[in-house]
Amino acid sequence: MTVVCALALCAAASVPPTGAATPKPKVVARNLSNPRKIFVGADGSVYVVEAGTGGNVDGHRCLVTCVGRSGAVVRLANGHTQPFVTGLGSLSVPNGQGAQGPAAFRIVNGKDYVLMQDMEINSKGVNQLGLPDAGDLFTTPPGKVAPKLAANFAAFEAAHNPDHGAGPGPKHGQPSIDSDPYDFVPYRGGFAVADAAGNDLLWLAPSGRISVLAVFPIRHQKLTKIQENELSPPKLNPYPVQSVPTSVAVGPDGALYVGELTGWPYTPGTARIWRVVPGKKATVYASGFTNISALVFDGKNLLVLELASKGILDPSSPGALLLLKPDGKRAVVASAGLVAPTGLALGNGSIYISNYGTYPGSGTGPHGELISLPASLAG
Repeated sequence: MTVVCALALCAAASVPPTGAATPKPKVVARNLSNPRKIFVGADGSVYVVEAGTGGNVDGHRCLVTCVGRSGAVVRLANGHTQPFVTGLGSLSVPNGQGAQGPAAFRIVNGKDYVLMQDMEINSKGVNQLGLPDAGDLFTTPPGKVAPKLAANFAAFEAAHNPDHGAGPGPKHGQPSIDSDPYDFVPYRGGFAVADAAGNDLLWLAPSGRISVLAVFPIRHQKLTKIQENELSPPKLNPYPVQSVPTSVAVGPDGALYVGELTGWPYTPGTARIWRVVPGKKATVYASGFTNISALVFDGKNLLVLELASKGILDPSSPGALLLLKPDGKRAVVASAGLVAPTGLALGNGSIYISNYGTYPGSGTGPHGELISLPASLAG
C-alpha cells in the first residue's frame, strides 16, 4: 500500500475549516515542520517529531522530490522549544508540504528511539529516492545523529511480505512490497510497531528479531461511478481497500490497540480500531471512525484522533478528537481548529496534539504547530 497521499499529500491539501471555536486549543509551539507523533517524558518535557521539509542532497537542485536531513525532534520545556535531535532524513515536495521522515520518538530506559517512515521502497527493501535511514528504528544521542540501528522494517517487509501484497496491485499503483513504519510503543521488553503500508503490526523482540503480531485484512468496497473513473485502468469494482494502521497503544488490559487510516477512497466511517493479543487472532474493538491518525489511553477510556473527520479527500474537513468509553459510548472532545492533526499525547494535565501536521514551519500558508487542551475534557 502506497500511503504518500494518505499520510501526506492529500491531507496537506486541506484548508482551515470554519465553525465554532469551542473548546479553543492553546498553541504551545509554532512553526513546526510537518509535526507528527508526540512523546511526554517523565520530567514533563514534551517531544515532537518533525518530518522536516526535505532538502537538497549532493548538490542536486530540488525540483520535484526534495531529499535531505531536515527531519528533527524538538523538546518543549518551561515554555521554550529547543532542537533535541537534528539531521534526520526527510523527503517532500518543493513547498515542504506532506513530508515523510521521522514519524515517532520515545525515550525508553534512558535511550532515545526514533522511528523513520519509508514510503518509497523497492522490492529489495531499499528506499528508491534516497531517504536516509528509511524504515529504521534506531537510537541516537541528543542533538545529533549517530544512529545505532535497532531494526530495519523495510528489509523485513521485502523478505517476508506479511500481507502477501494484498490490495489492488501494481496496476493501480499499489506495489506488493511496501512498508511505512509510522508508530511504535514499548511492549513486553521490546516494541510493537505499526507498519502503515505493510498493513501489519510487528514486534521487535529484545533480541532484535522481528516477528508478526497481526496482519490487517482488506475490505472490498463498491465504488461510485465517479470513484471508478478515477482508477487507471478503471476495471476494479468492488475495490480492495487496505487497512493502513497508523497508530498503536497498549490498553489497560495489556492488549495492543491499533487504529486505521484506511486506504483509498478513504470513505468516512470505515476506519476501525483493532485489539491484538499475541498468539490470538486480531479482533475489531470499535468501528465507525474516519482516518485515524493517533490513539492514546486515558485510564480505561480511549482518545481517538481523526486526521479528517469527513475524509481526507474533503479539502474542508476538520480533524476531530473523540473519546471512546469501554461501553462503546463516544463523544467529540474537540474539532474546531483541528486541521490535519497527526500526533496525540497526554501529560502535564493537558492533551497535546500536533496540528497542521502536514504543513511546513515556514513559507506561505499555515504552519505546523503543537496545541494543547485541558485533560479534563477527556474525563
